[in-house]
Amino acid sequence: MSTLAWIREIAQILYYVAMCVSGPLALFGYLRAKKREQEEREYKTFDELDNKFLEYQKLALQHDIDLIDVPNADPILMGDTIRKKQQLVACAISFSLFQRAFLMFHHQADHFKNRQWPGWEQLLTQFLRRDTVKDAWQIGKARYDVRFQRYVDNMIVEDMHATGVDGAIIYAFKKTGLLIREYNEHLASPEDLARWNRALKEYQAKGRKAA
Repeated sequence: MSTLAWIREIAQILYYVAMCVSGPLALFGYLRAKKREQEEREYKTFDELDNKFLEYQKLALQHDIDLIDVPNADPILMGDTIRKKQQLVACAISFSLFQRAFLMFHHQADHFKNRQWPGWEQLLTQFLRRDTVKDAWQIGKARYDVRFQRYVDNMIVEDMHATGVDGAIIYAFKKTGLLIREYNEHLASPEDLARWNRALKEYQAKGRKAA
């Protein structure tokens, strides 16, 4: 084989090798870009809808209309109804801001997220230490992104562990997603209270078996 033919053959092999490598990389880059575009469209849709919902709640509060997350007749609004409505709407606005930060930063590169998210996380940790905030989360959490729901629930569990909350309460919260205590037990529906008590009994039964 002549030198020229040999060079041509080597060049052809290198060409095919390059195509084998660059083809999948190009496809991967295209699919990643399309996924990113889809995520941006989803976030834009969520952002617009969330803004509208918050406007709706603030309007209902401003004119004292019976249209916020819980109706006026709900036991949770017994007493100072207007103040309790204000607390619920303020918590809803705060949770919406935290959720936006959560969804925005968790799609960014690690170096950017690591610079920006810890500050938000610290604020969210402090925010969740208030019982009124936990109660508001129980009322409205179903409307938030499921990933954000899991994240906040895990933060509440961590806070309960850190503050020495009874293991039965932590188990029942993880089992039911509810957080029922003496001061708000009368506000729970019979169905939720039954689920809560079953979870407490399960924990106690497991403890007896372990002993």
